[in-house]
Amino acid sequence: MDRALPMAMSDAHLRAPQAGGEESLALAENLARGSSDPEQAREAARIFALEGLRERAIDVLRQGILTHPRHSEMLASLADLLSRTGTFEEADLYFGKALESEPKNVETWYLQGLHHGRQGHVAPAQAAYEEVVRLKPDHVKAWVNLGLALADGGDRDGARRALERAVRADPGCAEAHSNLGVLLAEAGHKEEALDEFRRAVDINPDCSESHFNLGWALLAGDELAQAETTLSESVRLDPGNVEGLYALALLHQRTGSYARAVSELKQAIEKRPDDA
Repeated sequence: MDRALPMAMSDAHLRAPQAGGEESLALAENLARGSSDPEQAREAARIFALEGLRERAIDVLRQGILTHPRHSEMLASLADLLSRTGTFEEADLYFGKALESEPKNVETWYLQGLHHGRQGHVAPAQAAYEEVVRLKPDHVKAWVNLGLALADGGDRDGARRALERAVRADPGCAEAHSNLGVLLAEAGHKEEALDEFRRAVDINPDCSESHFNLGWALLAGDELAQAETTLSESVRLDPGNVEGLYALALLHQRTGSYARAVSELKQAIEKRPDDA
């Protein structure tokens, strides 16, 4: 069993708007046109982005920055949107301006960490998350992502300490438990890993990845009946979960259910033909 368990980065998620579709867009346009207030411009951009109109959101923020060139949160919002669209060099520029305007803004440092992580830049991502937790020691998502950055950089002990700190700060953080379980499993601490995976599933039973991690660990321990139930739930929650389908195929091969194993392999290949 040589497939690695996935570790989940804790991303920044925009909140869903209260109104949808045309009503939301009308509200956003009114906010964008009706006031020079930077907070209204940011809210308009947030709604446009949620509705899939990122270019319009970027335009609103650019216009707002013309009036408020040193508004750190608006600069950071623009940088984040540019990063999400893959315009990384310009995003770097606006993150720099945001931090120059407000060097101790925790959210800007956090968004910059995500920005570096999207590009696979481990060291600067780690540095950004370290600054977040220095400024705000109970920032759970930063501890989670710092743990991932440290793991990516080869510091597994440091990663474990960061994830344990995340769990202490928020015992209800499923991502922290799940990622800590991955590290424990890699280190051979099977029972501790299972405990963490079970906690993650209990906290967030709708997370396909948490079910997959638990199912894979159960499969590794030859607890096949529980593994089958858990992996099947992972695939039910996310039908595009190719890793879950591969794991179920391996399980059914072990149990002699060859027709089911072949069916799951075919489904996995259809969803990701490059793996064939």
